[in-house]
Amino acid sequence: MRLAIIGVGGVGGSLGAALLHAGHDVLFIARGDNARALADRGLTVKHERSPFRAERINVTSNPDGQAPAEAVLLCVKRYDLIDAIETHAEWLATCGSVVTLQNGLDAQETAAALLPPDRVLGGTVQVVAKLLEPGVILREGETLELNLAEPAGGVSERLRSLADALAPTGIAAEIHRNMKTMLWLKFLMVACSSSINVAMRSGFDAMADNPAMPWLLEIALQEALAVARTLEVPLPGGIEAQTRATLRNVFAHGGKASLLTDLERGRPLEIEWLSGAIHRMGEQTGVPTPLHTAIYNELLPLANGVTSPPTCPKA
Repeated sequence: MRLAIIGVGGVGGSLGAALLHAGHDVLFIARGDNARALADRGLTVKHERSPFRAERINVTSNPDGQAPAEAVLLCVKRYDLIDAIETHAEWLATCGSVVTLQNGLDAQETAAALLPPDRVLGGTVQVVAKLLEPGVILREGETLELNLAEPAGGVSERLRSLADALAPTGIAAEIHRNMKTMLWLKFLMVACSSSINVAMRSGFDAMADNPAMPWLLEIALQEALAVARTLEVPLPGGIEAQTRATLRNVFAHGGKASLLTDLERGRPLEIEWLSGAIHRMGEQTGVPTPLHTAIYNELLPLANGVTSPPTCPKA
């Protein structure tokens, strides 16, 4: 299958490496130093069990004139989504499916407002990876999962085709019948773990040993669940226990949330689509969200990035 990846950071690089290794035709769309490094030196993914190196890959900053892709994976950060779509809108309109993989709840809806809406699928991705330097990805742990859903629900032929193409790649692809449920399953985990990670200014391994972590995490989770239930989000039974188990697994593997990494490096933050989203939904529904609101208000002045990020004491 001919696929394209827009945004070749930790997520895009990890997915692209798996697709290339399985023999798929992959177009990488990157920018700046990363695009130049990928063109000059190829793609490297450092991983304990499955390292990958491709000295030559098909990479461009401008896909105009390139053959259309059967599926495009949008792997940019949520704050870059609109710019990425508008920059490549003409070429994207010639492609088959476009899959949004951003954190938060509204990426598919945002993309569908800028592209032919029937082309845009919802998706989530699970992988622990980061860009070490231009062209070089560090992937940790064994998880590499891609969840896919039609906005209108059900299982379509294009979902089956994409999932079948991913089957031999090592990417665990799962089709969901309800996009809202799929998005909330990841949102609960990411919004809660990221918010506490930032509030405590420490990696997941240190959080696991901090006596304040369990009750802070529980407060964050209960606030998010209260909003979801008020909005009548169709969550599966046992969602609380499932989310707690997922978070324990995340903490056991160490590392840190990308939100904290971005804060430490003075980059823009996805806080608007994480704790910020919970804060706004809480205001709309009358559900109190004091912890997420406090974290959102703390980080809002830094949301667009800063030249010299502040040094903050750890909790």
